[in-house]
Amino acid sequence: MQITAVRWPLHVVGPNNCHMQCGSLTLIALVIAARAAAAAPGEPAPPAAPVAAAADPGEAPAEGETVPRTPTTTLGRMFRGPFRSARLFAMPTADVIGAYVLTVSGEGSLLQQPGVLTSAGVLAVGFGDIAQLEYRHTEAIGITGLDAPVPAVGVQLKLPIPERSGIPAIGVAFRLGVPRGELLDGRNVDETVTDLYLVGRLRFTSLPWLTLHGGTRISFAKAAPAGADVVSRTLWLPTAGYELAMNPQASIIGELALAPQFQWMPAIQPAPAIGRGVLGRLGMKWRIVPSVILEGSLGYQVDDATPSEGFEAVVTWDIRLGAAVFVPWGALACRAVGVFCN
Repeated sequence: MQITAVRWPLHVVGPNNCHMQCGSLTLIALVIAARAAAAAPGEPAPPAAPVAAAADPGEAPAEGETVPRTPTTTLGRMFRGPFRSARLFAMPTADVIGAYVLTVSGEGSLLQQPGVLTSAGVLAVGFGDIAQLEYRHTEAIGITGLDAPVPAVGVQLKLPIPERSGIPAIGVAFRLGVPRGELLDGRNVDETVTDLYLVGRLRFTSLPWLTLHGGTRISFAKAAPAGADVVSRTLWLPTAGYELAMNPQASIIGELALAPQFQWMPAIQPAPAIGRGVLGRLGMKWRIVPSVILEGSLGYQVDDATPSEGFEAVVTWDIRLGAAVFVPWGALACRAVGVFCN
């Protein structure tokens, strides 16, 4: 089903117009209050169970364990994990997916232009516990005003910092942009975004159900319209997000980020302009089995985040549904032909 996106002007003049930002803050406050009330007086709130809990408690993966790669490992044990996601919705995290694991994930919008996949789909292969190679659809607002994917290939590294409460995990990623073509008033425009991403993840022992994410995206954006000058710009784009573990299988996730925005009106502009737009998402991830995660989220897009005259924005809302699938290819190869074993 495809439904045309709904767009309307938004004039931010006071606290009554906070919309999704206020909703996200209210949600966090309600969850914290509910967990505090559930704890008995003088007793701490119960810790959240591991996300990748096994069906058989006697064979549950231990903290820091990887998928075993031996010729006798059963398929059930292989797909029990543990598996780690390398993104919230669009925002990458400091984690990599793990050694000898492949993940395929993506989302489709129900309220954007028909025929356009408007999400940050990811195909990633893990090498060791500190690196992954990936093909990713990175977020950008195109000439036509849609939050449509800009393809990129790259590598992400996780710094080998010991996991301790209050000490952030740090990830560094480089993604080489691949041109994406858009058609505007009969003229083709190639858009390219190359990113250097620095991102951190922070957890606390006293709040095991809360994970905070934040970072900076340095984007080298370029627009190459047919018959006009090529325009390029370097942008510093902060991003932030959070995860609230509601139970071992489900989490509420929110993210807010600036993203490159391409703008062009050929009738009055000799060349495209590159600015910043605001993208936000709020939704849930549900791990139906350890190797499959279903996702659903409500998103909003604010065009022209820093205009020269006041904040006159246009907001686009959309709904996305998606999934992520993890495949322990190293363990499968070991069992099948005896390669990549521990």
